[in-house]
Amino acid sequence: MKPSYYSIRHHVINEMKAYCLEQYPQEGYGFLAGRDYMITHFFPIQSQNHCSCSWELEPRSYLDIIKQIRHLQLDWLGVVHSHPVSQAYPSARDITGWHFHEKSLWILSLKDKEIQLCPYYIQEKKIHPIMFEIIE
Repeated sequence: MKPSYYSIRHHVINEMKAYCLEQYPQEGYGFLAGRDYMITHFFPIQSQNHCSCSWELEPRSYLDIIKQIRHLQLDWLGVVHSHPVSQAYPSARDITGWHFHEKSLWILSLKDKEIQLCPYYIQEKKIHPIMFEIIE
């Protein structure tokens, strides 16, 4: 059963923001891990392409991160990626290309001065928002 609510550590959000800003104007991606419904770790992941509007998982990076998550005895809870020029809402490409149906999708919008973070589940091309709280 997928949770309808997550907690996420403040330092994880800071790490995501810093990494995604480094990747700008390309999209930044990473995996989120923790235990139960608490996200405690961010793992940046490399893309095979360098397009500003799409991303392709680099297989070696993917395997290395999954090994790290297992080694730390964490659960892989979600995927985060940035939208450099659009809102923190799944795009048509996000919806049709989403293959991790049991994972949460977190979108970090860099469009406005105030960075926005919103998590979702995507199943059968339907978007389901998720509630979350930030923990110090």
